[in-house]
Amino acid sequence: MNQKRIRKTELNLVVGNNGSGKSTWLKKNVIEKAKKALIVTPHSHEWKQYPTISTAKEIRQLQGIARLIYCEGEEILEKINENFYGGVLVLDDAPDYLSEQTPKVLNKIYVGRRQRGIDIYFVGQGMRRIPPKAFTYISFLILFNTTENFIERKKDILPDLFDKIVEAQKELAKLNLQGNTHEYRIFLFDQQIRGEYVRQTKQTK
Repeated sequence: MNQKRIRKTELNLVVGNNGSGKSTWLKKNVIEKAKKALIVTPHSHEWKQYPTISTAKEIRQLQGIARLIYCEGEEILEKINENFYGGVLVLDDAPDYLSEQTPKVLNKIYVGRRQRGIDIYFVGQGMRRIPPKAFTYISFLILFNTTENFIERKKDILPDLFDKIVEAQKELAKLNLQGNTHEYRIFLFDQQIRGEYVRQTKQTK
């Protein structure tokens, strides 16, 4: 989301079913354009094109792009919070591990991203398992085809915006059935962000 950036950092959600195009979009539009990016994933078979790091020193000295394999019990988010700055943080399949972290750790990452110059991307199949407090800080939702029922997040999203998201979900489902499997829509959550943003774009591999 680098078009006419006004705010220094963003916290974005990338939501869609497996195979809907999330990883391709992230690679082309975010990761490959970043001077520095750390991808956190719970799957060792994902993002194998990038080197793997794990220690606090490696995170602190990172230049370029790397991945970090999430392992339960290693306090990964604390390590990232203390050592990663000036880049893009991609939390891939975020619901698989964010729910296990304390709100205190997550809040440090949300609030501290501005001071450390970090853009954060939460990636998952839906919004239901994203910790509720994250919605206080969201900049954009990048919505791909997803079958999740968003009703549990209705209270966390402005009514008009929620209705637009639900309508877009229905539209994307129809397009997916027609073979347009990598379509997506972008929704602005943070009204302090200004500029021209593309809200309807076709994604191709």
